[in-house]
Amino acid sequence: MNILDREFEKFIGGPTQAYCDRVHVTIGPNGSLFLNRKAHLLMGKPVFVYLYYSRAKDTIVIEPTQTSLSSVAFKMQEDGGTSGGRRIYANPFCKHFRIKPQETLRFVSPSVDAVGRMFLKLTETVVVAAAPRKRKAK
Repeated sequence: MNILDREFEKFIGGPTQAYCDRVHVTIGPNGSLFLNRKAHLLMGKPVFVYLYYSRAKDTIVIEPTQTSLSSVAFKMQEDGGTSGGRRIYANPFCKHFRIKPQETLRFVSPSVDAVGRMFLKLTETVVVAAAPRKRKAK
């Protein structure tokens, strides 16, 4: 019997990489997905995306599309900062599938297939921001 199997949890986050070198994707409590510039580039710089969820695999898939004709495509908004990242306001998607993180989570190993679909495993995340503090009543 190995003592590490029962009493310890392995940290899957790994060491911090330089921001410009990593594929950085997060999901926030408000249901927004953030992709840094490198993640957006790996997907082929799409303007619109379709979102899918597998309950069995607990995985979100972001599929790029260039068309805005569909009423189910989400627009990739430019993030307000200088990072060049994109944000997907996916609150309706998250509400429908009951995806509600309590704090901002970073996907440890987002992967992109040959056609630019990004796979995000909710079981492979680490916390990157704590939940906001509650204000004291006056």
